Amino acid sequence: MLTAEEHLTPNKLVIAQVELNFLNRSVRFLGESVTTTGLEFNLLAVLMIDAGSLISREIIAQRIFQRKLDSCDKSINSHIANLRKKLLVISSRPVIKTVKGQGYIFLTSSCV
Repeated sequence: MLTAEEHLTPNKLVIAQVELNFLNRSVRFLGESVTTTGLEFNLLAVLMIDAGSLISREIIAQRIFQRKLDSCDKSINSHIANLRKKLLVISSRPVIKTVKGQGYIFLTSSCV
């Protein structure tokens, strides 16, 4: 269930002051524009749609790459790191948490 600070419309998802606009595939964090690649946008969408829940690297691989994850594949880690760097330019407040060996959680305002 989304809180008052979180909302989803057919065109937009806003959680923890991160806004995804699905029409123009743009991202804003704390009101500032964040330039992302298509893959980073999709990755952020996967995490935000299930905000507060653990999303495994395997699920990310299936949803983003439509394939099974190779045990040696570290590309998801790289894309998460790049996304974090872009968000950290705007605020030191983390929005993506790594659960070592398990996956990632998009932190809702109640998780921060």
